[in-house]
Amino acid sequence: MDTSECDSERDPLPDICPSGDVILVVGPQNVRLRVHSQCLSCASKVFEAMFGPHWAEGRGLSKESPKEIRLDEDDADALHTIFCVIHHRNDVVPQDITPLEFLQIAIATDKYDLGIALKYAIAQWQQPQGSLDKTGAGYLMAAAYALGDSEMFVERTLALILDYEESYYEFLENEMINRVVPCKTVCEY
Repeated sequence: MDTSECDSERDPLPDICPSGDVILVVGPQNVRLRVHSQCLSCASKVFEAMFGPHWAEGRGLSKESPKEIRLDEDDADALHTIFCVIHHRNDVVPQDITPLEFLQIAIATDKYDLGIALKYAIAQWQQPQGSLDKTGAGYLMAAAYALGDSEMFVERTLALILDYEESYYEFLENEMINRVVPCKTVCEY
């Protein structure tokens, strides 16, 4: 689910909510996700404020003329998956995702305060299928950190220490991990 490879051959993402009153235009690829503001508002205090009466985004919402809102810095695939969970679109929610996809979902979950709404999906996704390379294990560690799950963070960090003998300095150069986990977690003083 990497939106960076979005091109004309890619199937468009299915409508999340065809009767939604908001179209979120996400990421540099301008992926359009039609959602219902009430579902997002119930799942997140951030969206509740955004779609409330005190913000321009919340005024005049209607399914006949959905309002477009840009979310330029977000990952479209992560938000698509998240919004499918929130809108009960289990027909398109993946059961298994890669560690990188999970990290991208964790970042968006933290940003929009969606932890409670995604609690059970996160429990499913944080258990990797098959063996992990060190980078995948690093993504899961960073996801646990982003989600504020200290127990899982300790478990993932301990697994890295016990299972991988190589240096962890490469995590400092990994944009996704470096974006979430403080440098001092990886560096030795």
